Amino acid sequence: MFGRTKLAVESRRAGPDVLALVSVGAIASFVSLLCVVAGSYPGARPLLGVVVTGLGAGGLILFRQLRKGANSLAASEARAQYVATHDELTQLPNKALFVDRLKLAAKGVAAPSSVASFGVFEIGLDRFEEAVEVLGIDGSDEVVVELVSRLGSINGEADTIARLSDDVFAVLWPGATREGAEALAAMMIERLGAPYAAASGRAVITCSIGISFLTPDAPQPLEALRKAQLALSEARKLGGVNICVFEPSMDRALKSRKALEVELRQALADEALTMAYQPQVNAKGALIGVEGLMRWTSEKHGEVPPSIFVPLAENCGLSDVLGRFALRQAFSDAKPWPGLKVAINVSAAQVRSGGLMATLQELLAESGANPRNFELEITEGVLLADEAQTYETLNAVRRLGFSIALDDFGTGYSSLSYLRRFPVDKIKIDRSFVTHLGRRPESSAIIKAILDLAEALELKVIAEGVETEAQADRLTQLGCTLHQGFFYSEGVPAAMISDLLAGRTKLAA
Repeated sequence: MFGRTKLAVESRRAGPDVLALVSVGAIASFVSLLCVVAGSYPGARPLLGVVVTGLGAGGLILFRQLRKGANSLAASEARAQYVATHDELTQLPNKALFVDRLKLAAKGVAAPSSVASFGVFEIGLDRFEEAVEVLGIDGSDEVVVELVSRLGSINGEADTIARLSDDVFAVLWPGATREGAEALAAMMIERLGAPYAAASGRAVITCSIGISFLTPDAPQPLEALRKAQLALSEARKLGGVNICVFEPSMDRALKSRKALEVELRQALADEALTMAYQPQVNAKGALIGVEGLMRWTSEKHGEVPPSIFVPLAENCGLSDVLGRFALRQAFSDAKPWPGLKVAINVSAAQVRSGGLMATLQELLAESGANPRNFELEITEGVLLADEAQTYETLNAVRRLGFSIALDDFGTGYSSLSYLRRFPVDKIKIDRSFVTHLGRRPESSAIIKAILDLAEALELKVIAEGVETEAQADRLTQLGCTLHQGFFYSEGVPAAMISDLLAGRTKLAA
């Protein structure tokens, strides 16, 4: 039932065949009428004989032409049906046909004496876009064809293998158990992860797999596909090359995220988010700058940390809106702080959108802010893709007067080539290294190496996540004299920064 597709065209031929037979039948009836006439008028028989012979030959030719046309029409219909239900490159069933197979499988699990369950696998290729960029369209097509061949060698004739999109495949596996499904998925990851050779080069493409099941207790086909998609999404969140079996908790988490997304959209529309500012100090404890931090208090969930709502905004297309809010608010709040450097986080999506410069220019004109008082913080991930556009954008931002800081330095690629190639003014030592100062000897060594690198490249350095006096002292001993963290202050309202500058209050440290 679930083997390779076989197209039957006989039913489509029936209509044209009937037309051909009717046409020939009409000619035969006319010939019969002529025969009757010939019987009544003997002198006309020679001429009528010629006519009858001609009609017979014409009828035969007409029948053959109509039959040929019928066959051609049936073949065209069959081809159109095949194209509509199959992937052009791999000839695998596409999503529409896979859903049909799922529906048939659902009927099967509902029947008494049939297959007890089906495993539904969604196989997502990790970073497939990078392979396309490296190998080109033709080379990546070669890889996909080889990948499908490997999938076919793993799965049996009873399984349906489909291509749902460029980088997502699916398998419908009869008789699946959880243990067997996980074992099959592990085999897929191993086989598909072996290197591929194309005419334009070699590539390694890993995959992640989400699994759900069609069972008598859960026989809804589209729901099984949705659950497999959700499981794949969870597997990819773990960093790729993972297997995830659907659990009800994933559904609850998804619904919670969707509800939070609706709230966030409304909060942005109502301008309900606020900004806090965490002080940055020098070795003497003097205030030399602040970092702007977004804050959101939800009516239903209370205070939602940025680690939750910032990625949520990125996933649902709100990065630009959120980033625009932070920039506008910081430009406004910083008016009473001339000469104080204000750092604002800018996401990778903002940098790559192509609209960052226009946004900055518009908001500067609106607020009258001086760009030299502001520092845009980016993460290392910003520098890893679309290098030419990123380089152009960051250079334009610097020409406008902003300085640029590289946030969380040391946790990503930390490539010397990136630091030399891109216009960076400052690097921020990630809190993970500061936290382990005094407990792990390598933390001091890493921080010292970062400081030496920054000195060679003439970059400023600030350490974030400073929470104890011992950490502050050790950083100073190593040569890092700019600090930020709870030891000095948490993020505070803009009014308190004004009080600090006016000497009306002091930092706790």
